[in-house]
Amino acid sequence: MNLKEFLLDDSIKNRTLKSVYQLIHEQGPISKVELLQMTKLKQTTLVRMLEELIEAKMIYESGFGKSSGGRPPVLYKIVPNRSNLIGIDISRTHITVMILDLTFTVIEKHSFPMSNTHTPNFVIQEIIRIIQDMMENHNLSIYEIIGIGIGSVGPIDRKEGRILTPESFPAQGWHNVSIVKQLKEAFPVKIVLENGANTAAIGEHWKTQNDNKHMLYTISGVGLRCGMLMNGKVVQNNTGDASSFGHMIIDMNGRNCSCGKQGCLLAYISYDAMIKRLTEIVQAGSHTVILDWVHGNMEKITFQHLVDAAKLEDPVLNELLKETAIYYGIGIANIINTLHPEHVILSGPLLFEHKTYFNEVVEQAKKYIYPYEEQKVTFSKGILKEDAVAVGAAIYAFQSFFD
Repeated sequence: MNLKEFLLDDSIKNRTLKSVYQLIHEQGPISKVELLQMTKLKQTTLVRMLEELIEAKMIYESGFGKSSGGRPPVLYKIVPNRSNLIGIDISRTHITVMILDLTFTVIEKHSFPMSNTHTPNFVIQEIIRIIQDMMENHNLSIYEIIGIGIGSVGPIDRKEGRILTPESFPAQGWHNVSIVKQLKEAFPVKIVLENGANTAAIGEHWKTQNDNKHMLYTISGVGLRCGMLMNGKVVQNNTGDASSFGHMIIDMNGRNCSCGKQGCLLAYISYDAMIKRLTEIVQAGSHTVILDWVHGNMEKITFQHLVDAAKLEDPVLNELLKETAIYYGIGIANIINTLHPEHVILSGPLLFEHKTYFNEVVEQAKKYIYPYEEQKVTFSKGILKEDAVAVGAAIYAFQSFFD
């Protein structure tokens, strides 16, 4: 039995078999008794299905569980290398492409930065080349790739597989990009498109295997993207735009924002906002190591300079991040007060690289959560970090076979 054909078969006869496979995938190693309790199937029916899945080399007997007095139960797991998935992260600063096995373990990963030469056509052709190289490296045919998941900056059209009108891409042309259609011409497999903040939340939820059914995932950088899980399921808005959170107003008479309004959160916490504020601080007489790197030309400062200075704990950048953390914390608190997540993941290069920025943002957020003691919100940087979007996109592609 071909796994791809098995997953695509939505006939009534095959649905129950797929649900058993899905349970083993999610819960394994799992015993027959546990499967009987979860599926409510007759024992003879379940035994037949398990034998069928074993014969098709989709699952295997992985050992024995603890005995409750009699013979120890046989445990079942999925065969991880039965097929593979591709996960893609399309952000304003970089592209990441990875190949994963069915346990969502990364086998190989390639990333490249975005610049003003990275038009949609250039990027898509590069993604195709990377996937083809990875398949060749691991001797994989197209029949061994069951799906491709794309986590992208929004807004997006999920149904049509298009990236619509994203803000702040360094290259021109990122409007109404039919990325799914173009990739499908090279790889005739199931391809799904979702906002990257949502796929990151999916990835973290799967990898941590925790009980947090309500999770907020934020990505701060060029913009602010937020993904949300409720009851373990991703929340999808109509536009597929997770960047709109950055345009909540935190000061009605505040700084000008790229959207044309005043006081947006983005005008205080984005890379562009930080660079603009850093320029003001330098012009007032302060010195930062970044100034040496760009030979005094502040117009040459990039987000990577901020990240590198964060690693060195540059005093001027430290003060800037303390100031930024106040606004970031207020914004996060507003989102928490509206959506009520149990767990919040704050993701982004500066949060990962700077020693105290994450803690300062969390401290500020806690001041404005209403009321914090009742909400019992927990915070973390996540475990997947920069891989979260692409890993989650691959998981989203796999889960789409069972929706």
